Amino acid sequence: MFNLFNKENVLDVITNKNHVKRLVIYFMCVFFLAMLYNCFFVPYKLVMGGIGGLAILVNDFTGFSTTVFNNIATVILLTISFLTIGKETKKSIVGAITYPIMVTLTEPISKLINIEISSYLFMVIVVCFIYGLLYGIVYKIGYNTGGTDIVLEIVNKYKPMPKGTGCIYINIGIVILSVVSFGWTRVIYGVFALYLGNVITNFFLLGNNDSKLCIIKTKEYKEVEKLLDNEYEIGYTVLKSYGGIDKLKRTTLFCIIPSEIYYDFRYKLLKIDEKAFIISSNCYEVSGGKRKRTKIIHS
Repeated sequence: MFNLFNKENVLDVITNKNHVKRLVIYFMCVFFLAMLYNCFFVPYKLVMGGIGGLAILVNDFTGFSTTVFNNIATVILLTISFLTIGKETKKSIVGAITYPIMVTLTEPISKLINIEISSYLFMVIVVCFIYGLLYGIVYKIGYNTGGTDIVLEIVNKYKPMPKGTGCIYINIGIVILSVVSFGWTRVIYGVFALYLGNVITNFFLLGNNDSKLCIIKTKEYKEVEKLLDNEYEIGYTVLKSYGGIDKLKRTTLFCIIPSEIYYDFRYKLLKIDEKAFIISSNCYEVSGGKRKRTKIIHS
């Protein structure tokens, strides 16, 4: 029906604000996430954090249904959220309601599917790849699945923190709790699964960071220009700037360096000026402008 793995198609859905298509894609993704949960996470006791992970732990201790726990926990979290942050709850309410419903609907279906796994590690890798991909689509079209997202919205009211950091703290905490039930081997699998799932999700959301954005301040900017222009044939922008404290005028160079030559370039830059001020960060997308073919020169 839709090509979910085409970046442009997903972005078109968002920018055109076609709510019907967005919801259809969302429901499809959440359905398959719920199937993964009931077919693999629950029977193989794979804890990756979140309400679902807590449900698996509670089930192991008490035999309490994971589905019922997910539903009760969601109701409790939504109630607390309404009481503490009010209207802000609407950001997560669709996901908070949809995911538990899908988990409930897919539980009987999963019992009809018998999947035998000979390698636990292989299962973790495959499942987490699909998991990360589906979550990437969900986040890209502007939704979430509630759970940890609601907890973070409540926490942020009293102690603001970056959402990504908060998710990591909460999920790792839940994974470590699983040592009581399943031992350290499963904890290692859980941490690996959590890391791999986040990597795949971020890769789908942001793309591959195959270059570095560099901002360079140096007295020897003419020599650095020659390095960029003659040795690497990399385009650059010259910015006229001045210090915020000393108010001295300076020349700043702005350029994009392919990741495979970044350390070679940095080494040669510091040979020109060992006191050069360099800011570099991962660059996930470069488009437009004029490009030259980059030469890779090894020292």
